[in-house]
Amino acid sequence: MSLASTQRILLVEDEPSLREVLTLALEGAGFQCEATPGIQEAQRALREATFDGVLSDLKLKDGSGIELLTWMKEQALETPVVIMTAYATTETTVQALNQGAVDFITKPFKHEDLIATLKGLLAAAEPEAPPPQDLGELVGVGPMMRKINALIGKVSRADTTVLLTGESGTGKEVVARLIHRYSDRAKGPFVPINCGALPEALLESELFGFEKGAFTGANALKRGLFEEAGGGILFLDEIGEMPLALQVKLLRVLQERKVRRIGATEERSVDVRVIAATNRDLRARAESGAFREDLFYRVNILQIPMPPLRDRPEDLPVLAEHFIRRFCHKLGKAPMQLHPEVMGLLLAYRFPGNVRELENLMERCVALNPGGPITRDLLPEGFGLTGGAATGERLAPLAIPAEGFDLEAWGQAMKGYFLRKALDEVGGVKTKAGKRLGMSFRAYRYWLAELGGLDALPTDFPWPGDFPAPVVEEPGGTESPKEA
Repeated sequence: MSLASTQRILLVEDEPSLREVLTLALEGAGFQCEATPGIQEAQRALREATFDGVLSDLKLKDGSGIELLTWMKEQALETPVVIMTAYATTETTVQALNQGAVDFITKPFKHEDLIATLKGLLAAAEPEAPPPQDLGELVGVGPMMRKINALIGKVSRADTTVLLTGESGTGKEVVARLIHRYSDRAKGPFVPINCGALPEALLESELFGFEKGAFTGANALKRGLFEEAGGGILFLDEIGEMPLALQVKLLRVLQERKVRRIGATEERSVDVRVIAATNRDLRARAESGAFREDLFYRVNILQIPMPPLRDRPEDLPVLAEHFIRRFCHKLGKAPMQLHPEVMGLLLAYRFPGNVRELENLMERCVALNPGGPITRDLLPEGFGLTGGAATGERLAPLAIPAEGFDLEAWGQAMKGYFLRKALDEVGGVKTKAGKRLGMSFRAYRYWLAELGGLDALPTDFPWPGDFPAPVVEEPGGTESPKEA
C-alpha cells in the first residue's frame, strides 16, 4: 500500500466543477479525499474526523482560506494547509503563512504539480529517517574516492606532515579532519587557519603568538596557534598564499619543533602535526621563486591530491542525495528528491566550485522547495549556461533572437555582469577579482568606473533578448537594424 493511500485530504473548494476534478485527481493519486464547499462544512469535518492535510481555496463564498486557518489555529489543529489562489499577493501570502499555511499554489496549476507538493509535504508523516551525519565523512562511491579513503587510513597513522592539493571546494579540510579523527592525536585539538585570508603581520601573530608589550596594542600575552594546537593538528589552509618572510619561520618550526613568540627571547617546544592545503601548483611556484623550495619539500612528505567533482561524476548523485537529506533535516523539511531533469543538468555542469558549490546549490533548492521533487525552476537563473562536463558544449546556447538584438549593449552588460560576479566570488577584493578575470587591478578599476560603478552592474545574467536591436534609417528611407 502506498503512503498516499493511507492519508486523508480535506478539500475546501466552492466551485463545483473544480471541486469534482480535484477530488478525482487526488483519489487517482491514492489519497482519501473528502470535499466540502465552504468554511462551515470544513470546520464540521475537522471536528468530526482527523485529516493529514487540508487543501483550501483562498476565496470562498462564505469567507476565505485565511479565516479557516485562523480557526484551525484557535482549535490547536496542526494539520498542514495548502492554499490555492489566483489572487496571491505578498500581503495575503505573509498573512496565510503567519496563520500556519505550509504552502501556496497559484492557479492555474497542473494536477501533477499539486500532487507532488502534497506528497512532499505529507511525507513528513512517515517514520523519520535517522538524521544524516554532519559532513565529516568523504562521500563518494567511485574508484578515486575509494583510493583516497584508503590513503587517509594509512596517512593518519604516520605522524608526519601532509600536503593536500586540489581546486577550491574539493574537500581538503574534510580530509584533514578525517586524518585528525583517525590519528593518535584525535584527543588533541584540530586548529585550522586560512593563510590567504590574513595580512602578513596578523598571520604572524596568530601563528606564533606574542609577548606583552611586543608592539603597540600588545596589552597581554598571546599564545600562537602552534601552541594552541599542542598535542593535536594545525591545519594550514591555502599555504601557497603565505608570504615568503613567514615561510622562513614556518620552515624552522617544522625542522626544530620550536616557536618563538613575537617579542620573546626564548623558543618554546611544540608538539604539533601540520597538515597543509593548497589550490595552487606549489612545485611551479617553488620553481618560480614564489614559494620556498626547501619548505615545499618539507610539507610535501605525504601528498593527497583531491580530484575535482567533474572528474568523478559517479559520485555526484550520491553527494546530492547526501546534501538534500542533510538540509531537509536541518531546515525541518520533508524528504525530497531531485527531478530526473535536474539530475541531468547537474551531471552536465562542470561545477567550478566543486563539492562546496554543489552543497550550496542543494541548500538553496531545499530551502526554496515547498515539497515534492526538486525541479528545474528551483535552480538559479541561467544555471547550466556553461560547459557540459564531457563535451564542453553549452546546455543553453545563446541564440540570436529572431528580431535581432543590440550586440554592443549586450556586450557591455555581459562585461558588467562578470565584473560583479567575480567581485562577489572573492569577497569584494578588487585585486583578486581582477586576477579571476585575467586582468590587473588597474584594468578592473577602469572597467568598473567606465560602466558606472558597482551599483550600476547587472546582478542577473544578461540575455540577448533583453537588448532589442535599435532601428536606424538607411539611405533611401528604408529601415534596418543597427549595424554592429
